[in-house]
Amino acid sequence: MEEERILWRHYPSYFLLKWVGGCIRLLPEGLVWHAAAAASRIAYLIDACHRRLALNNLDLAFGDSKTKIEKRRIARGAFRSLFLTVAELILIPRIMRDLSRHAELRNAAGVSNALLKKRGVIFIISHFGNWEIMAHTCVSLGNKLASVGRPLKNPLIYREIERLRCFNGAVVLKKKWIAREIIERLKNNWCVALLVDQYAGRHAPFVPFFGRPVSTTPAAALLAMKTGAVVLPVFDVRERYGYHHSYVCDPVDIVATGDREADIRENCARFNRVIEDWVRRYPDHWLWMHRRWRRKKGPDEP
Repeated sequence: MEEERILWRHYPSYFLLKWVGGCIRLLPEGLVWHAAAAASRIAYLIDACHRRLALNNLDLAFGDSKTKIEKRRIARGAFRSLFLTVAELILIPRIMRDLSRHAELRNAAGVSNALLKKRGVIFIISHFGNWEIMAHTCVSLGNKLASVGRPLKNPLIYREIERLRCFNGAVVLKKKWIAREIIERLKNNWCVALLVDQYAGRHAPFVPFFGRPVSTTPAAALLAMKTGAVVLPVFDVRERYGYHHSYVCDPVDIVATGDREADIRENCARFNRVIEDWVRRYPDHWLWMHRRWRRKKGPDEP
């Protein structure tokens, strides 16, 4: 695969990131958490575009079942969760020195039992809590873990994020052209983490999420149907600043009736139902600042 070209315009933001990250790592952890939370409150006030998007999404998801005050509180919580996630990613080198002080994996036996089948494990993950900490927690069991990442426009910044994600020995796979590599790793009984809660384009299956059809990536369903890998949804709950519980859920039963398109749709719908259940339980943990609900365009529309 070709490496992305590094241009001169990539350097200023990269050096700024390195400088900010270096400064943050010099601070006490408690100060970092409170500073991130304060920055999220400022961002909520000044970033009208994403604040409006989050509130619109909350209207679509919850309708009149939650008040405007409740929705604003959830939106502020989503901003806070995102800022804390970024701060925790920057502090990964420090966190990994004593991971048990920052995170605990619940139902680790679920992963061990799934690996006994020797068909690999697909972790269904979402932008819920700190999805970065979750990967590090799962690798702490000694499992071989690969995650799929979307390359950024700035390859220097992406390499830095990749370095932090691989700090515990995990492998990050670029999103394009990797189906064969994922299948090979699953055959070798690896764990592969896939994000499944973003808009996946007009050609992806549209299945219900909070009662509305949303474009959902079929990748996890296709891989599970092809390899027989066990599908385990995993969710991170921030119990307090700097401490998390990562929950491994029961395996999702994969439908394989022989009707490929119908099976893909049903499996994607099952994944969405699990994610929706956790978002309803911890609504401020999910990333509401994303255009998840987009209408399905016609074939002639751009």
